[in-house]
Amino acid sequence: MDTRMGYAGGARPAGVKLWPAYLCFIIFGILMPFSRPEFKFTTLIYSLIVAIIVGLLAVNLLIIAFNSGNAALRQAKGGFAREAVGTGMLFMIPFTVLAVLALALLGWNAVMPFASSAITTAAATAGSEAMKRGAQGVKNVMIPTLVAMVLSTAWMMLTGILP
Repeated sequence: MDTRMGYAGGARPAGVKLWPAYLCFIIFGILMPFSRPEFKFTTLIYSLIVAIIVGLLAVNLLIIAFNSGNAALRQAKGGFAREAVGTGMLFMIPFTVLAVLALALLGWNAVMPFASSAITTAAATAGSEAMKRGAQGVKNVMIPTLVAMVLSTAWMMLTGILP
């Protein structure tokens, strides 16, 4: 039975993990209520929900964008989009560490600038990784950056209205 779902190398390459990206989004969601003047548990719950939704959207929209824009590469090297996104999203880790340090040690309320920078940098890096794997065209960097800017702006707006 064919379990590759139409991809040449299989649908999910074994070496690529997306959990670090999701963990970074969750950490940003946890940090958000602590950057406010008054901590509320409901803010923590809502912030986590928003962070998880934005994380799922970011990762999956990037994979969809790479797969749909590079059909020949998708058929030749199955899972290249997942590999590119997984590798690119690793660039969220330094921004997450900096956000934790800034809030915990320095008392800065700068979680969202770090989160927005992390998403945008990781998406642009994922585009560069896709191009390293054979994707052609500037669209592979511009579309992920645009997706990241829209998602980070939406995330900032949603966290601004949290209780």
